[in-house]
Amino acid sequence: MIPIPIGTDRPLRRIPWMNLLLIAANIVCYLLSHRLFHAGRGIVTATGLAPGWDKYLLYPTHPALFQFITYQFLHEGFAHIGFNMLFLWVFGNNLNEKLGNIGYLCFYLTGGVLAGCGQMLTSSAPTLGASGSISAVTGLFFVLLPRTNIRILIFIIVYADIWEIPSMYFILFKVGQDIIEPLLASSNVAHMAHISGTASGIIIGLFLLLGGLVQRDHYDLLATFHRHRRRRQYESLVARGYRPFTPTLAADPTDLPASCPITPTAPRHDNPRVATLRDQITLLIRERRLPDATARYLELRTLDPRQILTPQDQLDVANQLMADAKYAQAGAAYEDYLNAYPRRPQEEQVVLVLALIYIRYLPDPVRARELLIGLIPRLHNPEERQLAQSELARLDTPPPPQDNNP
Repeated sequence: MIPIPIGTDRPLRRIPWMNLLLIAANIVCYLLSHRLFHAGRGIVTATGLAPGWDKYLLYPTHPALFQFITYQFLHEGFAHIGFNMLFLWVFGNNLNEKLGNIGYLCFYLTGGVLAGCGQMLTSSAPTLGASGSISAVTGLFFVLLPRTNIRILIFIIVYADIWEIPSMYFILFKVGQDIIEPLLASSNVAHMAHISGTASGIIIGLFLLLGGLVQRDHYDLLATFHRHRRRRQYESLVARGYRPFTPTLAADPTDLPASCPITPTAPRHDNPRVATLRDQITLLIRERRLPDATARYLELRTLDPRQILTPQDQLDVANQLMADAKYAQAGAAYEDYLNAYPRRPQEEQVVLVLALIYIRYLPDPVRARELLIGLIPRLHNPEERQLAQSELARLDTPPPPQDNNP
């Protein structure tokens, strides 16, 4: 089986200029250095590079500082650069958007340097190629966007198809491949550069998340671990007698861990459709079918307006309603979230979005002003604070007088 990544399901909101520039730089260096464009001039390097280009390889026994950068832009052949640029295109575009052009360039080059350092520990052969840098890109992708689906082209003998799988599984498969292949047979592939690059990307990604230096995603690696831990706690509570959809608890509420609060629930409903809809919503959200989940949620609210989902599910549904321009329903869903789950980590962002809904889509300046006045002292993000202050100032500015003269 040969899996080849060809794209992701995460749309881009802006053009990834730096990633495009890096791809172009690699292609230009390939054209300038490869023997195809230097026919008859005497090829002297085992890598197929034209005369004079071998000095830009990374030599582990006597490296020069500039080689840690230059080796990243040299490739041995068309297949080498072709697959590398395909991987860079698939995994780099979304990261370019997340980090910005300068941040992405610094990360890319740093990942290549660290990958080269790792390769030097296990090999004395000259190293070339962007594989180490791209492995760092995939490592960062694993941390920041592990649940983003990767479209892969599959070849199995005479069978070919396109599959979509979460990126974390594809990246783990590639890491396993880099670990196992050197044990089975010797090759000229710099597997340690791949492994070192991936590890560097993961470590840098965790540093960015823990330091709050990059915008968090609902499905980044830390959030995924957090939900997994909460799910384990929930399953433990259910095993001890906790029933989430009944008004009483068989277990002692004081015995519940602080990180797993009791979910507010509506009184039991006589209509069995309510429980069915709740189960369907949970399943659809887990499958990332949010439009279908919101449709079931609106039906649930019609049957019983007192129903409230679990915190993350309620927030996912509200966000989808907002994305679908169903502002009245989104505002109600956000209000329910704030009332049911106060002091949650994302409360400030939810309040800001809700205030903007009341200002721009559901004119309710009184409620919007109330939300913004209480929110501004709690905002630490400069951009969010500036946005909230500007919207509040606009609310407090009286409209210009109208000229009633004919």
